[in-house]
Amino acid sequence: MILSSQLKLLANGINPETGEVLDEASLTAKPEVIRILFALAEELSGSDRPKTKKPKMTPDERRQKNVAEGRPPKSHFPWEEDEKVKLAREFAKNGNVRHLSAMFERSVLAIAVQLHRLNLISEDEFESYRQQ
Repeated sequence: MILSSQLKLLANGINPETGEVLDEASLTAKPEVIRILFALAEELSGSDRPKTKKPKMTPDERRQKNVAEGRPPKSHFPWEEDEKVKLAREFAKNGNVRHLSAMFERSVLAIAVQLHRLNLISEDEFESYRQQ
């Protein structure tokens, strides 16, 4: 554990014995050396335990989590091509972004981003939604 913390200090440009900041010309200031020092520190810090991955949530579970956390149900879901087509069609009928937000279960900003990507709103209009 001590060696691991000493390696982290070196990687951060600090002499582990004196606490002084190392010179920028020091070997430890090179990006590849910094990466190696951090990797070694991680290896020595007791990361012997196997890393467990979180089980992947189903789309329905993700929707429920979004709602529980106060986000729109489809927050951070990728846009399907047919959704983009429908969005363009609905925007042409009724340009109300808040209405589209409710219809597509996405945030107003997510709707504005897609409309901007589809060249249906200007940069200025997009910025106005981004600042809300």
